[in-house]
Amino acid sequence: MTAPSSPSNGNEGCRCLNKTAELASLTERACTTPSGEPGIILTLDNGACAPLHYGSSVCQPHDLVYDPNCDVSLATNSNFPHYCFQSWCYVDVASCAKTTNAVYRSSFFPANSGAELFYSYDTCNSTTEDWLSVLERDSVGAVEIKANVPAYQKPMLYKRDGDGVILATPGEEYYNNSVPYEGVYIDYVSDLVRISNGDIQDISYTYKSMGSVAMHPSSHYTAAVQDIENGLADMSVGPFWITGQRLKMSAFTVPLIYDKTVLVIPKPRNKNSLSYQTSKVLAPFTAGLWGVVIL
Repeated sequence: MTAPSSPSNGNEGCRCLNKTAELASLTERACTTPSGEPGIILTLDNGACAPLHYGSSVCQPHDLVYDPNCDVSLATNSNFPHYCFQSWCYVDVASCAKTTNAVYRSSFFPANSGAELFYSYDTCNSTTEDWLSVLERDSVGAVEIKANVPAYQKPMLYKRDGDGVILATPGEEYYNNSVPYEGVYIDYVSDLVRISNGDIQDISYTYKSMGSVAMHPSSHYTAAVQDIENGLADMSVGPFWITGQRLKMSAFTVPLIYDKTVLVIPKPRNKNSLSYQTSKVLAPFTAGLWGVVIL
C-alpha cells in the first residue's frame, strides 16, 4: 500500500475528491438533514439523509456520523457494525487505478443513478472488508423463493389426500397451495434453508401454469421450466433431465441423482458356415453386377 503523504486527504496518487456538487445535481434524491442542511438520500435500508459533503474531501468515518445504523447509542451491542469506524472518501478511479489502492463503485449511487462515484478505504489506510461483508450479506440475505412442482414422484415428491393416502398423480389438491408437499426433495430443500443461516428466508411451493402446459403439452417438466423463464416462479423442484431446450430457459443445479441409460442390441452371433463365408466374399456387389463382371 502507498504510504500516506497526508493522513486527511488520502494517499499520493489517490486523493479524496469533493463530490458535493455532483451529489447536489441529483435533485430527485434531495432531502433536508435533521440539522437543516441540504442533503442527499442514501440507498440504505432506512433511507438516511446525509449532507451533500458526505464522503467528500477528507478521510473520515463518514458512516459513523451519518448512517443511522452506526448510532453510537448501539455501541454496547455486540452486533454494532465494524464498518462504522472505518475511514474512507470518494476518489478519482482513473488516478487511483495507477496505485495499489483498491477502489469500488458506490453501491449507493450505481451506474444508472446519474453520478460517477467511486470510493476507497485503502487510500485512508482503512480496511474495506467490513463494508464488503455488509454488501454481501444484504445482496443475498433473507430472500423468499417461490418454487413450482411439475409432477408427483413417490417417494421423492408428493401430496396426500384428505385421508392421508399418498397420491401418485395430481388431482384438485395439486392446485391447492395449502396442501403441503412431502418427500425426499422437500426434505432436501428444507435442509438448504436451514443451513443457509438466514440467506433463504422461506420457500413456498406452487403449481405450474396451464399457459406453460399449453406451450409444452408433451412435457410437464419443460412447462415448469417455462414458468421460470416467464417470471412466474423462481425455481422448480423435481427430477429434471437437463436438455438443451431447458438450458435456454433456466440454469440448473448440480444433479443430485443420475439416471444411467444404455442402448441394448442383440449380441452378434458367430457364423462360420461355408455358405455365410462365401456370401461375405460376394457381398460387395449385387448378383446382377457380378454377372456383368463375369461375362
